Amino acid sequence: MSYSIGVDLGGTNIKTVAVSPEGQVLKFLTSDTADLEGSWPQTIKIQVKSIEEFLGQAPCHIGVASPGLAAKDGRSIAHMQGRLNGLQGFVWTDFLKSARPIFVLNDAHAALLGEVWQGAAKGFSNVMLLTLGTGVGGAVLADGRLLKGHIGRAGHLGHTTVNSDGNADIVGTPGSLEEMIGNYNISERSK
Repeated sequence: MSYSIGVDLGGTNIKTVAVSPEGQVLKFLTSDTADLEGSWPQTIKIQVKSIEEFLGQAPCHIGVASPGLAAKDGRSIAHMQGRLNGLQGFVWTDFLKSARPIFVLNDAHAALLGEVWQGAAKGFSNVMLLTLGTGVGGAVLADGRLLKGHIGRAGHLGHTTVNSDGNADIVGTPGSLEEMIGNYNISERSK
C-alpha cells in the first residue's frame, strides 16, 4: 500500500497524518508541542515510527509543515523567531534518517495547498487563506500558483500592520494582525 505522512508542527500542537494517494486518512495522531521543553522533534519521530508500525511499511513521502519561512531548498525552516527554539536549519531528512528527502513548507502555505487538493478551495485557482492559532498566518494562490515571494513571506497576512502604534510582534512588525488576534498572547490582551 502506498501512503504519505504529513506532519503539522504548530506552536501548540503537533498533528501527524498518514494519507493514501487519493487523500483518504489512514491514521491520525496529535499531541502537545511542548515547545518550552524542546521535545517536539522526538515527539514527531515517535509519531512517524508509530504510523510506520501501524501500516507495516515506510511511507513513500514525508512532508513537514511548520511556522516560519521555509528554506529555498525546502529541507528546513530558514527563519523562525520567538518560538520553537532549534527549528531554524533543522533538517528533517537527517533527523528522521529518511532515504528520501523530507520537504518542509510554511504551515499556512501547506494548509492552502491541502485545501486546494482536498478541501474548500478544490477547483479554484485564486484563493486567500488565513490561519488562526498560536500565531496568525496566511497564504495566497493566484492563477493556480502558490505565492511565496523572494524570501518566502508572500501571503503571510499575520505579520501585516493593522495598528502602527501597537506593540511589535515576534518579527518586529508593529501592531500586526498576529499581535491583535493570535492565541499566544490572548491572556495578556484580555487580562
